[in-house]
Amino acid sequence: MVNRRREVKKSYALFSSTFFCIFLLFFPPAELSDGVKYEGNIPWQKNFEVLALIEIKSSLIDPRGVLVNWDNAAVDPCSWDLITCSPDGFVLSIGASDQSLSGTLASSIGNLTYLQTVLLQNNNIRGNIPPEIGRLMKLKTLDLSNNNFTGQIPPTLSHSTSFQYLRLNNNSLTGTVPTSVANMAQLILLDLSYNNLSGPVPRLHAIAYNVMGNPQICSTGNEEECNETHPKTKSLIFSSSDRK
Repeated sequence: MVNRRREVKKSYALFSSTFFCIFLLFFPPAELSDGVKYEGNIPWQKNFEVLALIEIKSSLIDPRGVLVNWDNAAVDPCSWDLITCSPDGFVLSIGASDQSLSGTLASSIGNLTYLQTVLLQNNNIRGNIPPEIGRLMKLKTLDLSNNNFTGQIPPTLSHSTSFQYLRLNNNSLTGTVPTSVANMAQLILLDLSYNNLSGPVPRLHAIAYNVMGNPQICSTGNEEECNETHPKTKSLIFSSSDRK
């Protein structure tokens, strides 16, 4: 009887060990010793849009806590405040106007490749406008007005061929208006007013544009043309006849 019990125990131990090995083969642990997480047999990677938005959050100062539910551990960002996603789960819009945000705008915004709308107006964001925004081929609306952005307008913005509304007014931007802006054929509105821009304004495709409040552009003799939003048949530098 004792021997019989020992044989049963050995058989059970062998069965348990074999079963455990087979279980590990098909269902590996969630995290191995190298720190890599797995789903089934495939290494798990964070959503690239989560990574980009968390970097944006980290570069901003958020005194009102409007970004508090932007969670680094999230599977996707579609349930986050101020974010709108497409039906298939890609970020289409960041709508964070009038939120008392300060700090800087991270270059990772250029990784949100499905982005169509960015509304960050009426905050206190400073620093340069990230040139990486030019990667966003689907971007139609960018409103960074009424902030504290400095530096030059990135020429790379013209790479985004879908732009319809571009508002950079009421910042502290310097330098000339990039000649590449003339290539933005889909522009409906371009507002560059109340900055510190200088030099000539290139010929623009925008249906309406505004450059008033830039003293080195709106120099003596040009005030009348600077005091309104212009139709594209007018230009601060070129007359209607020059454009024909």
